[in-house]
Amino acid sequence: MKHRLVHLDCLRGVAALLVCLEHLRAFLFIPFTQIKSPNLLERAFYFVTGLGHQAVMIFFVLSGFLVGGSVISAHQNGKWSWTGYALRRMSRLWMVLIPALLLTLLWDGLGQRQSPAGYRGEFRPLYHSGPALDAPADLRPATFLGNSLFLQTISVNCYGTNGPLWSLANEFWYYLLFPLLLGIIVRGANSETLKAEMLKRTVCAMLALATLMLLPRGILQGGLVWLLGAAVFAFLQNERIRQWASHPLWLWGSGMLTLGCLAASRLVKLGDADGYVLGASVACLVAALAVRSAPAPVLRSGAQEDSHSALRTPHSALRLFSLLPSLRRLVRILLHAISRAFSRPGLSVLLRFQGTTTAARTP
Repeated sequence: MKHRLVHLDCLRGVAALLVCLEHLRAFLFIPFTQIKSPNLLERAFYFVTGLGHQAVMIFFVLSGFLVGGSVISAHQNGKWSWTGYALRRMSRLWMVLIPALLLTLLWDGLGQRQSPAGYRGEFRPLYHSGPALDAPADLRPATFLGNSLFLQTISVNCYGTNGPLWSLANEFWYYLLFPLLLGIIVRGANSETLKAEMLKRTVCAMLALATLMLLPRGILQGGLVWLLGAAVFAFLQNERIRQWASHPLWLWGSGMLTLGCLAASRLVKLGDADGYVLGASVACLVAALAVRSAPAPVLRSGAQEDSHSALRTPHSALRLFSLLPSLRRLVRILLHAISRAFSRPGLSVLLRFQGTTTAARTP
C-alpha cells in the first residue's frame, strides 16, 4: 500500500540510530568498565549508546505488526495465497541480501589486501567489534551459499564482516513460521471440505514443528517478540481497542512505559525476560502510534528494516581499518569541541586506535 505509517517510520528511525550508535561506540571507545571514575557526562554517553540490542527488539515488534499484520489482513479478506506471499517476501529479502553478499565479497576482498590482520580478528581485543581470532571473516563459497538461503547463525557464519546479515535470517524464518502457525487455527479460504481443511492444518502443523526444531534458541526468542507486533495488529481490529489506543493517556502511558523499560534494561538484568518486557511495552506504543497514522490499521510490507546496515557493513569495515589515523584526528577534534561546549574540565573519553589506548582530555 502507498499509505505510510509515519509515526512508525519515526520509531524505526530512532531504533536504527540507536543500533548505529552502539556499533560506532563499541568500535571507537573502550568499554565503560575500563574508565576510572567516570563523570556524569560519560555515564550518560555510555548509557544511551548501549541500547542497540533493545533497538533490535523494537524492529522485531514493528516487523511483526507490518508483515504479520499483512498475513492476518489477507486471511480476513479471503485473499491469502502462499504463492503471492512467498513471491513478495522472497523478492524483498533477496533484493537486499544478494547485493549485500556481493558487496561484502567485493569490499572484504579489497580490505583483506589492505589490512589482513583486521579480517583475521587481531583487532577484536581492541575494538570489541568485527572478526575475532576464533571467528575470522568467513568468505568461503559455502558460507555465501548458506547466507543466500538464510542459514546464517543456524548452520553457517554470517558472511565476511557483514554481521547484520543475522537479522535477515531471523526475518525470513519469522515470515515462514507465522503463516504456518496461523494456518493451524484459521480456516483456509479455499478449503471446500472438512477433509481438505484438516489436511491443510495437519501439513501446516508438521511444517511448523519441523521448522521450530531446526531453529536455534536465539531466533525463537526473537520470534516471540516478533509475535507481539502481529498480536497488536490483531487486537486493533476491534473498534473498542482502537478507541482505547487512540486516547492520549494510552500514548503517554505507553511512551513512558517504553522509556522506563529501556532504562531498566540497562540497570537491571532480567536475562531473557528483558526482551519480552521491552517488547510488550513497545507493542503498546506501536498500537498508540498506528492508530494515529491512519483511521484504521493500514499495512504495508516491511522487510527492509536492516537492509541498509547489511549493505554498508563490509564497506565500513574496509574504510575503518584503512582510515584509522584520520578517524583519530577527527574524533579528537569532536571530543575537544564537546568538552568545551559543556565547559567540563577533565572530560575523559577513552579511545583506541592502531593498537594503542589514548585518553583524550581537555586541559
